[in-house]
Amino acid sequence: MTVSPLRQRLRAGFALSFFTFIAGTVASSCGGGGALQDTRGPSPCDDVLADACGADCSTDDDCDDGLYCGAEEKCTADCTTDGGQCLDDEVCTSNGQCIPAGGIFGSLDGSAGDGAGQNQGDGCVAFDVGFEKQIPTVVLLVDQSGSMTEDFNGQPRWDAVRDSLMAQPDGIVATLEDDVRFGLALYSSNDGNSGGRCPILTEVSISLMNFAAINTVFQAEQPIDETPTGESLDLVAADLATFNEPGSKIIVLATDGAPDTCETPNPQNGQPESIAAAQAAFMNGIQTFIISVGDGVSDAHLQDMANAGVGNPVGGATNAPFYVANDQQALIDSFREIINGVRSCVIDLDGRVDEMFASQGRVSIDGRQLTFDDPDGWQLNDPEQIELLGDACTTLKEDASSLSISFPCGVVMPIPQ
Repeated sequence: MTVSPLRQRLRAGFALSFFTFIAGTVASSCGGGGALQDTRGPSPCDDVLADACGADCSTDDDCDDGLYCGAEEKCTADCTTDGGQCLDDEVCTSNGQCIPAGGIFGSLDGSAGDGAGQNQGDGCVAFDVGFEKQIPTVVLLVDQSGSMTEDFNGQPRWDAVRDSLMAQPDGIVATLEDDVRFGLALYSSNDGNSGGRCPILTEVSISLMNFAAINTVFQAEQPIDETPTGESLDLVAADLATFNEPGSKIIVLATDGAPDTCETPNPQNGQPESIAAAQAAFMNGIQTFIISVGDGVSDAHLQDMANAGVGNPVGGATNAPFYVANDQQALIDSFREIINGVRSCVIDLDGRVDEMFASQGRVSIDGRQLTFDDPDGWQLNDPEQIELLGDACTTLKEDASSLSISFPCGVVMPIPQ
């Protein structure tokens, strides 16, 4: 299999993202890194905690008890819990910060508007960002031309594609039907327009838990004749554009030869129509990915279709990935990489993070805390967006059930509405 790397960086909430984040971000840590107001008492770093203050840090966990990681990435403290250094309308947290008595998102009783607030006992109301999977919609557009009967590493190409998708327990639809809305469109014609209806589309409507319906149709079908890819892609994309469920919309085109058209089924010179159809689909918010079943499709056409399908200039300097599969495992890998590729590890926050204090954030998957600025942890892309990296991203895409994001009081400010 020849596979170009597939990396999608899609914003959560955009039509091509996989997750949407549904609660407010967490609140914040005040104290601005140890700068004391004139009316506060002396910092404990000047006396009782002098030996511990000033150590290098990247998060509060790097500091001794009673200290927090300040603006200059040094351990510091504004107060001690019984020292009286804070103002009358402030409280001292357990890590030595003077913060407003209610935090910026709620009051001491834990009330916090619409957010999922939990009072910490020190005046700081914490908010976790919850998440739910945003289901992608995938239409499998499968070439039903006569050449799909040809040998594919010991079996007909048609059978290889069908089994890659439908075999139990490891086929793509069989394993992902509860996480992906699948639809099916098998396409061909009988000698183009001269043979009657063109294109001939055999379709299964889009739905979750769609394995049984798709399998029933797929198992009953066999290859027909021609390859009117452009016209078929146009029709499928037009229907998909009207599908109103949230989440990414993609078409995965599996074909074994050059396209023709309904007007001219022979020779196979339908490349311009196919490229135009992929471009039109993209303009309607639909990405198209192409898999060559065997090596019967030229790399030049595959590259043009790949670029058109994701909005890149055809013939330009930036090339999108395409896939050439010469055995069934390669087919499975191609389908899986494409579908996983539309899932996003970029998370939009419901607040603005003070970048100086980003390292004080807590990001956890299923209770496992991730490390800030680690290749397998998380990073702050901009004040309103974080990204999970490496192994953390893989876990989020494949099997995470909970994600928690929190910052100390004052580090996250609400976004003005």
